[in-house]
Amino acid sequence: MTQSKSPRKRYPLERSPLYRLHGKAQFKKALCVDWDAVPRLLDVKHYRVWTNDKGREIQAPQGWLAQVHKRIEQLLARIELPSYLYSQKGHSYADNAKFHLGNTPLIKTDISRFYPSVTRQMVFRMFVDDFECAVDVARRLADICCYKQAHLPTGSPLSGRVAFFSKRRMFDEIARTACSAGCKMSAYIDDVTVSGESATKTLLGKIRQIIHQHGLRTKNSKSKTFAREAIKMVTGVVIVRDEVRLPNARHRKIFLARQALQTVLSADREHAQRVLAGRLQEAHQVLSVRSETQESGSK
Repeated sequence: MTQSKSPRKRYPLERSPLYRLHGKAQFKKALCVDWDAVPRLLDVKHYRVWTNDKGREIQAPQGWLAQVHKRIEQLLARIELPSYLYSQKGHSYADNAKFHLGNTPLIKTDISRFYPSVTRQMVFRMFVDDFECAVDVARRLADICCYKQAHLPTGSPLSGRVAFFSKRRMFDEIARTACSAGCKMSAYIDDVTVSGESATKTLLGKIRQIIHQHGLRTKNSKSKTFAREAIKMVTGVVIVRDEVRLPNARHRKIFLARQALQTVLSADREHAQRVLAGRLQEAHQVLSVRSETQESGSK
C-alpha cells in the first residue's frame, strides 16, 4: 500500500524561492519562464474578461499566463501566514465566524474593490521591500501579476495571496490595534472583523483610518457595529451568542435548488443536481462548525 504524501510544511518568507531574486537565471528557475519571453506573456489576449451577475468585471488569466499565475500562487501559498488570516488552507469563512462567537460587541468592515485597488506599484514595492528582489526582477514580477500592468486581476488564483502580502503591514497594524484594545481580529480576504469589550465605533474608526492610510478604501454601508446581545453576520454566517447558523438567504437558496431539481427537464437535471450539491456543501461547512462548537462546549 502506498502511503499518502504528508502535507507540505510552510516556511518563513525568507526561505521562499521568490525571496531575493536577482538575475535572469534565478528568475527563470523560480517561475519556469524565460526572461525574454515575459513581454509576450503580458499580451492582454492571455486574459478572458467578462461581467458577472453582480456587474463586476472579471479578468481571468488563461493558457500560458494561467500556468505562470498558478506557479506564483503556489510559491506564495507555501509561506507562513499569521493566525489571524482565515482565507488560507485549513480554514474557511465559517471558521472565521466561529472565531468571534460569544456575547461580546463586534465590529466589521471590508475593503472596497480590494484586488483592483492593489496597484502594480504596490505589488512592485512588495517585491522590492518585503521580498528584497532586484528592481528589474520586481518590475517583471509586478507586470506579470497585474492586469494590463495596472492592478491585480479579479479572477486570478494569485490575487488573494499577492493582495495580502502587498498589504501585510496594514493587516498587521490592524491586528496590533485590536490587540492593544483587548480585542481579537480576523481577516478573510477583504473582510476585517474585531470582537471584544472594546469593539466600539471609536475602534472601528481607527481601523478604517488605518486602511485609508494604506491607500485603500472602506464603505460606510459595509462598516458596522454590533452590540453584545445582537445577532451578528460575519462572512456570510449568522452568530447567535455561542452558535453559528445559516442565514435565511442560504436556506432559501437550498429550498429553490430542491424545487428546481423536481421540475427541471431531464437534459438539465445534472446541472440542477450540481447546484443543489453545492448549496448543501456550503450549508455543511457552517453546520459542521456549529456541531464542533457544541461538542467542545459540552466537554
